[in-house]
Amino acid sequence: MKVSLNWLEEYIKVTKNIEELVKEIKLHSVDVEGFEKMGNDLNNITVGEIKEITPLENADNLVICKIDVGKEIKNIVTGDLTVKVGEKVPVALPGATLANNIKIEEREFKGVISQGMMCSLKELGISSDADKIYRIIDDVPNGTDFVKFFDLYDHVLEIEILPNRPDLLSYLGVAKELETIDCGVGFKLPEYIKISKGEGFPVRIEYEKCNRYMATVVKDVKVGPSPMWLVKRLGRSGIRSINNIVDITNYVMLETGHPIHAFDLDLIGDQIIVRKAKKGEKILLLDGKEYTMEGAETLITDGDNIIALGGIMGGELSGINENTKDILLEVAHFDPVNIRRSSTYHKITSDSSYRFERGVDPNNSEMVMGRLIKLINELTGGKVDGPTTDIYPEPIKNKEISIKKSYINNRLGKELAEKEIEQILKKLDFPFTKVEKSSHQKEMEDVNKKTNLSFDTIDEEWKVSIPTKRPDITQEIDLVEEVGRVYGYSKIQSAFPNLNGMIGSKGDFVSFKEKVADIMLANGYHEAKTFPLNNGNRMWMENELDLKLINPISSELEYMSSKLIYGLLDSASFNYRNQIKDIKMFEIDKVFQAEKGSETGAKEFTNLAFVATGRENNDDFTDKREVTFYSVKGALENLLNEFHVKVEYVRNDQSGFLKAQSALLFINSEEVGFLGLLDPVIADNYYEIKDPIYICEINLNKIFEGKKEIKREFRKVDLPAIKREYSMIVPLNIEFKEIQEIIINVADIVEDFKIFDVYRGKNIEEDKTSITVSIVYRSENKTLTEEEVNQVERSILESLNNKGIKLRES
Repeated sequence: MKVSLNWLEEYIKVTKNIEELVKEIKLHSVDVEGFEKMGNDLNNITVGEIKEITPLENADNLVICKIDVGKEIKNIVTGDLTVKVGEKVPVALPGATLANNIKIEEREFKGVISQGMMCSLKELGISSDADKIYRIIDDVPNGTDFVKFFDLYDHVLEIEILPNRPDLLSYLGVAKELETIDCGVGFKLPEYIKISKGEGFPVRIEYEKCNRYMATVVKDVKVGPSPMWLVKRLGRSGIRSINNIVDITNYVMLETGHPIHAFDLDLIGDQIIVRKAKKGEKILLLDGKEYTMEGAETLITDGDNIIALGGIMGGELSGINENTKDILLEVAHFDPVNIRRSSTYHKITSDSSYRFERGVDPNNSEMVMGRLIKLINELTGGKVDGPTTDIYPEPIKNKEISIKKSYINNRLGKELAEKEIEQILKKLDFPFTKVEKSSHQKEMEDVNKKTNLSFDTIDEEWKVSIPTKRPDITQEIDLVEEVGRVYGYSKIQSAFPNLNGMIGSKGDFVSFKEKVADIMLANGYHEAKTFPLNNGNRMWMENELDLKLINPISSELEYMSSKLIYGLLDSASFNYRNQIKDIKMFEIDKVFQAEKGSETGAKEFTNLAFVATGRENNDDFTDKREVTFYSVKGALENLLNEFHVKVEYVRNDQSGFLKAQSALLFINSEEVGFLGLLDPVIADNYYEIKDPIYICEINLNKIFEGKKEIKREFRKVDLPAIKREYSMIVPLNIEFKEIQEIIINVADIVEDFKIFDVYRGKNIEEDKTSITVSIVYRSENKTLTEEEVNQVERSILESLNNKGIKLRES
């Protein structure tokens, strides 16, 4: 928020120079992004009156103005064809300096010498309005020094107002804050008219999201330009001047922090009804755009037509214009959450919504309305017609918080005296009463005074009333923060906190995730962090896209991530396109799935995902191995073995994977993830990766639930083992896990087995493959005989034969 110190002096006498002021605000209140000195470099700018206007020959877009600048007439060429004879304008004479250090000299246009320049507000450093030359409506003689007369010298602070300080979104709030932190004295409210309330313009509230609505009719207003003091103050605060009525509403909003709206009384009906929007209703707003309602917005209507989107923006068809004669003033209070939701849904950020969604004081409405009426009367000649309507069904009262001195001091780490705390509460305008001590406490206090000993701690306690202008103060700790910042955190000596024996610890799941990360790092993978939002067109694994954001930050990021692998593949793509083609990355983070009936419509899990392409070991030039399905599967099994979790691999028929090198992962018959080679077409079309890339993702919550702690026992086995190899012809529709189950279940003397070789080609039928398996037989109790091994071997081969798996003859 931009704050003009000249304007601020209307309400308080600032007692610090600009550098000290910035320092104190930063120490006690909010951050100051910077400050700017205004007007110091402006010079040789005078008030001139246009006496004559003639076209410039051979230039359709230029005219010559003869301008009386006091002691002489100047010829000035301008491109603003709206200027008229008799208008007074700011004139920069030759040698003048304007904003942004622009120098003015005489210039020739089509053979005519222009002896200066007429200025816009932007060139005067007042606002960003550069569309046209500024017309002076104030009564000021020709030749008057424009800068001095209108006091353009100023300091403008850029203050960062966080959402928890809505009271600072006004000049009165900032002025009161300066008094609180001892940077100013003599705080006072601006002059306002005490309004008369009664049965005025008819108003009805039919939606609980509007807490209060005040309406006043003002007639016979004269709409026109605003005087320079008003234009200057609005401009220095970043608001462009429109006309005197609109400018007054903006001025009072900046002054009090309470948004206001004015309707043209002739363009609305004979009543105001505040109601809930119906889904699909449309309204044309002042920004010239038509909006379709979601169905939860607060609408201001006249019974027949929608005339404003409550708390956000007025309607185009009821706005103030140059023909407006009678107006209806609105001072209302709307539910902050509702305004924030509606503003976000429609992507509208206005000065009004910005304040309402942070919290506006509902109980300053009468002063706000009185201030409006006073300024409108003074600047437009408008007169109030009838009493002010004030509909306030359930008045919002001050919160009351009880707090003890020991609570404040313990949390601040500083022993503040009772008087110091009370003085700060007074500065904050927080009314309080001291809680009366019990008879026992009084007796102990007397004993302490007489004996100069403390047998019991007598704690002071206050009941503090929190004004409605401070909706951010809701509990004791908020009060502690207020006392601390006003006292000055810089005055409190830094010290280590007293934990009183309490030592924090990590949760089990956090420690588990850290261990998973360590295992993946040991596997040779690098950890990545990707964005949890995605483009629906690139979520190629999803059958349905359920988790679409109502208000995405961009059209490319409309969906919550249901899988981490999308972000990892995007990251891998970026690396690959930048010539880094040996990639191993993993990520551990939340993923989201739709859950109908829940409050949020979604549930979340923690997943592990990883991708790999290129060489196995790019740091070793002698290692020529490439990443394969089995090396990626091995990385996963290293993780699973650490937690003693068994996963079942089932052939993956999903599109996007190569079926021969992919699998779905199951734990206890529940699908928990996938592993496999990405379809080269998807890898190329989506990610521009032309090498084989393997991907894996698994639900860590399920691994955490199924993990086991197994005490490792080491034993020495001296008994000999017998190793035999079997080449088998296996139908392609049989998975190796079926062979594995037969080998494991036949006998307990099978110590180990593994695939030794796989072959398809000559002498092998097309629908079959040759697999060579090695099996190690060993007993823990005795030396096996040939016959014992042969017996087990026959059982295995017989079972395999029943599955259609036969030994290869040659």
